[in-house]
Amino acid sequence: MLIRRAFVAATLAIAGSSLMAPGAAYADYEHCDALGNCYWVVEKPGTGGGGNGGGDNNTGGGAGKGCSYEGLIVPCVVDGLGVWDGSCYVDRVPPPPRGRTDGYWSIRTCGVFGGVASQTPATWSADPPAGILPSYQELAQRAIAQMNLDGPNIEIAPQTNGAGLVGLPIWLWNTVSPSTWGPITRTAAVPGRSVTATARAEKIVWSMGDGNSITCTTPGTPYHPSYGNRKSPDCGYDGYSQPSSTQAGGRYTVTATTSWLVTWSGGGGNTGSQTVDLSSTTTIDIDELQVITS
Repeated sequence: MLIRRAFVAATLAIAGSSLMAPGAAYADYEHCDALGNCYWVVEKPGTGGGGNGGGDNNTGGGAGKGCSYEGLIVPCVVDGLGVWDGSCYVDRVPPPPRGRTDGYWSIRTCGVFGGVASQTPATWSADPPAGILPSYQELAQRAIAQMNLDGPNIEIAPQTNGAGLVGLPIWLWNTVSPSTWGPITRTAAVPGRSVTATARAEKIVWSMGDGNSITCTTPGTPYHPSYGNRKSPDCGYDGYSQPSSTQAGGRYTVTATTSWLVTWSGGGGNTGSQTVDLSSTTTIDIDELQVITS
């Protein structure tokens, strides 16, 4: 959810091809545009900023420093032109047709004060241009990337180097670690803004390779030989009806997919969630049950 607040600033009037310099106008809050691009706006040079504008309770992004050009106090933000980077106004713009969709596209308006104003074509950069804060959603993705989440660390009985029998139970489990079951928490931050995300595994769907699947909401119970032919108490398959010799390669391919729920929160009540699905695979040999008659 974007935080939107009223912004009062002098705008640049367009007369022919020239831009007229705005007067100084400031407000001590955060301003967000339709792209989710947010700027710190300073009430007065040298005062604090960022604490009242939906950001985190630490200064940054230029807040508290004021904006100036060759000794002249200038607006830190002008709607339609963007944020002052010390010599030009920088504004985030949508990607052009067939332009890459990661990173940041922006235009710079220079020469506004005491010169001939001009705008550069839209340019791409991997990181935010000076003064522009990444959105909370973008920081959330950075935090998720730091988690290095994995699909299940598959364990199965019978073991993959052995063979099971048609009709006998299969035990399924995931060796638990922060990256395979969670919870795992990471924070992504830039000066003036941070997002903390936490990931927890909600379920694992085991596709057994014969058209059947099992959904487990626990990591599963490790098998011990003393259990014999008993079924798993929480995550298992009742058994295959056909030997794996009926499959290409002579083995069943088992795919386990973990559904992670990631929740995140940042300043100003900004929150969100998303599901991340990650898979792992193994194979299993199932032999026919031999019946001995006398």
